[in-house]
Amino acid sequence: MRGAFADVQTSVHTTGRALADAPQPVAPGGKPGGWAYSESRSAATIVASGGAGDRVLRGAVYRVKRADGSVEYTNIPPVGGKGRAVTMLFTYIATCMACDLHSPIHWNSVRLNLEDYASVTRRASVDFGVDEAFLRAIIHAESAFNPHALSIKGAQGLMQLMPATANDMGVLDAFNAEQNIRGGARYLGQLLQTFKGDERLAAAAYNAGPGAVERYRGVPPYAETRVYVARVEELRQRYGKALHRPLASSGATGGSAVQ
Repeated sequence: MRGAFADVQTSVHTTGRALADAPQPVAPGGKPGGWAYSESRSAATIVASGGAGDRVLRGAVYRVKRADGSVEYTNIPPVGGKGRAVTMLFTYIATCMACDLHSPIHWNSVRLNLEDYASVTRRASVDFGVDEAFLRAIIHAESAFNPHALSIKGAQGLMQLMPATANDMGVLDAFNAEQNIRGGARYLGQLLQTFKGDERLAAAAYNAGPGAVERYRGVPPYAETRVYVARVEELRQRYGKALHRPLASSGATGGSAVQ
C-alpha cells in the first residue's frame, strides 16, 4: 500500500509498517485536517506464512472520517463509534481464488453460489454463447463472487478483469457487477470461439492469455494455470449438475448456495 501514497506531500501524515515486522496495531489518532494510514496483521486480515515473511492474501481498506476533520485509511475493520463516518473503499486479494497453489479450499465440496447475479449471468451466457455453469465457475474461481475484489496485479471485480481487457470489452466500470460479468462473458465467448468451444483451453487462456495456449498448443506448463484449470473444471461440473438438476430432486425451495 505504500506505493499508493507515494505522491502525497506537505500537510499529510501517514503511518504504517511492513506486515512482517508490525506489532499488534492500535488505530492511530488523527490530527485535525490530516489523515493517517495503518496496517493490521490481526485475524481480520488473512495471511499465509512463508520463509520470506507474511504475505497478505485478502483484506479490505477503510476510510474513517472523524468529527474533527481527520481521516484515517486502514485495513483494520473499524469498531463503531460516535462522530465517525466509516466507508469501505475496496477489498483486495493477492491473486484469484483458484490461482493459489496452496489454497486450503476443497474445490470438490466448497459451497456453490447459485443465486447471486443469477439473472445477469443467465442473460450474459445467452448473449455471448457461454454456458452459464462455465461462467459461474469462472466467477467463483476468480473472486468467489466478490464484486469489490482488486488483486495486486490490478485485476478488478467479479471476473477479475485487467484494465486493458475491460476496456477492450467495453466495460466502463469494472466494479459494476453487471458490466463486469458481461465484459468477462464477452471475453470468454471470444476465447471459446478461438479454441473451438474447448472450455478447458478457454479457461487456460483466461488465466495465462490466449498467446500462451497457442504457443504450447494446449494448457501451458505453468503451475498456477494448471491448478486453475483443474479447479475451474471441478466447479464447472458441479455448477452444471446444480443448475440443470431435475425439478423432482431440487426441492420446493432454493437457497443462495448448495454443497
